[in-house]
Amino acid sequence: MLIRLFFLVFLSAPLTLFAQEKSFSNRSAFNQSDQSLISYRTILQQTDKEFLWFVSDQLTLSGMNLNSLFTDLGWFYLPNVNKPSKAQQQQHDLMLTAGLLKLMTQESSYSSLATSSAESLLTNAVNKGETDQLLLSLIPKYQQVEQLRKTIVYYQLLSAYPWPTLDVNFQPKLGQSHYKIKALRNILTRLGDLPRKMQTAYRRDIFDSVVIQALKKFQLRHGLTVDGKLGPNTYAALRVSPEQRIKQLQVNLWRWFTLPKQPDKYLLVNIPNYQLSVIEYGKQVLKMKVIVGDRDNQTPQMITKINQITLNPTWTPTYNIIKNELIPEYQKNHLSLKRKNFQLVKGSRRAPQYREIDRANMDLPELLQSYRLVQAPGVNNALGNYRFNIPNNQSIYLHDTPVKSLFNNQFRALSHGCVRLEDAGLLAKYLLTLEGQGNEGQRSEGQRSEQKMLAALNAGNTKYLSLNNDLPAYITYQTAWFNQQGVLHFSADIYALDNKSANPAQFQTVNSM
Repeated sequence: MLIRLFFLVFLSAPLTLFAQEKSFSNRSAFNQSDQSLISYRTILQQTDKEFLWFVSDQLTLSGMNLNSLFTDLGWFYLPNVNKPSKAQQQQHDLMLTAGLLKLMTQESSYSSLATSSAESLLTNAVNKGETDQLLLSLIPKYQQVEQLRKTIVYYQLLSAYPWPTLDVNFQPKLGQSHYKIKALRNILTRLGDLPRKMQTAYRRDIFDSVVIQALKKFQLRHGLTVDGKLGPNTYAALRVSPEQRIKQLQVNLWRWFTLPKQPDKYLLVNIPNYQLSVIEYGKQVLKMKVIVGDRDNQTPQMITKINQITLNPTWTPTYNIIKNELIPEYQKNHLSLKRKNFQLVKGSRRAPQYREIDRANMDLPELLQSYRLVQAPGVNNALGNYRFNIPNNQSIYLHDTPVKSLFNNQFRALSHGCVRLEDAGLLAKYLLTLEGQGNEGQRSEGQRSEQKMLAALNAGNTKYLSLNNDLPAYITYQTAWFNQQGVLHFSADIYALDNKSANPAQFQTVNSM
C-alpha cells in the first residue's frame, strides 16, 4: 500500500522537461561537436522532424518512457521546467537521442550495435511510428529489471525527505520507551520492514517485540546476522541513505542490461549472494548455495554455457596453488600429497606416465618442468565427484567439493576462483533431464546418459559426458536482488565492484555491510 501511494504521488508530479547531463562515464557524449550531435542531425533530416521526442512543447509517450528509463539508470538529472524554450527542448531532445544511441551501441549491452546500424534502426522506428516498440526491445525482459526500476522510483521518493539520524551507541532494551526509538521505527517503516499500522502514536517511542521482528526482517534482507539486535553492522545498514541505495540499485539494474536476451532456460550464479539458480521460463526450478573466489582470487563475471560434465574428475592445481600451498605442505610432511592421491603425471591422456611422490627431498619445482601435479579421483579430490565445464579463457568451472561444512558459513568467498556447488549431483541430474527432453530418441539418450553417470560414479572411473543441449550459464554480480516472493535483498559488495561498474552512472561507495 505504501509503495502504491508513492507511485500515485510520482505519477501526479509535474512532467520534467529540461534534461541536463549528470553522470555519463564519457562526458564528451553530449559535446556538440561529437558524433552524437552529427547522428542527431542526420536522423532529424532523414525523418523530416523538428524534434524526435516532443510534440507541442510536451514529451511524447515514447519520450516519457525513454526519459523514465534514463532516470532509472541514473544517466540524467532532470530539473522541472514548466514551459521549456525551443533551445531547451532541442537540448533535451538531443540528450534523449544520444542516450538511446549510447544504449544501443554500448559495448557491454546485450543489444550492442554499430553506430550506423543504431542510427538506421532509430530512423526507421521514427518514420514508422514504432519508437515505443524499439525502446521495449532494448529493455531486458528479466523480472528483476522491472522490480529494480519500481524500487528505484520508490527510493527516489524516499530521498525527498531527510533520513532519520541514529545514535549508534544507543542500545535499547525490550519494552524501553525512549525518543531515540522513534527514528529507528521510522526507518523500518519507510523501508517496509515494520508495518505502518504498527507505527501508532502510542508505540512510536517503544522498543517492543514488533520492532525486534522488523529488525530481523531488515537483517535478513541485508545479509546480516538475524538476531534482532542493534549491532554495528545493523546500524551501518540502517544509516545508508536512500540516495546511496539508489546508486547501488542503478548499478545493479545496468548489470541486467549486459546479459543476453532472456533464454527459456538458464543457470545463474550470483557471486555476492553465494547462490546458484536454474530458471525455466522465468521461474526458479533449482537453487543451491555456492562458494566463490576470495578477494585475491575473484570469480569473474561471464556469459557462457555448461556443455560437459566430468564424473570422478582429476584435479590439476594451478601454479599458484602448487607454489603457495602444496609444495610447503610437502616440505612439512613428504607423504601428505601421496595420502591425498597426488601424483606426478606426464604424457597424453591415453598413454600417461606416473611418478609417485613418496620420498623426502624430491625437487618438485624441477620435476614440474616435465611433469604435471595431478590429484586422482577419490574421496579427497578437491573437485569431488563432478566437474561442470563452462567455456572461458580464465580456467573457471563449476564443481563438487568434499568439504560440505563450509556451506554453513555466511561468508563464502573462499575458493581460488572456481565455483563450488552445495549439491553438484542435483545439478548433474537436472542437466541430464534436458538431454531427455524432446522426441523419444532424445529421451532414450537422456536415460542412457544417466545410466552412464551412475555406472561411472560407482566404478570410480573418470568419465566425460558431453551435453547435446548446452545450458546457458551466467555468472553475475548482483548486490541488490529480489527473491522469489519479490522481496528486495542486499548483499555485501565482497569484491568492491559496485564502485567500478561499467554502468555509465558513476557513484560513491555504498558502505552498508
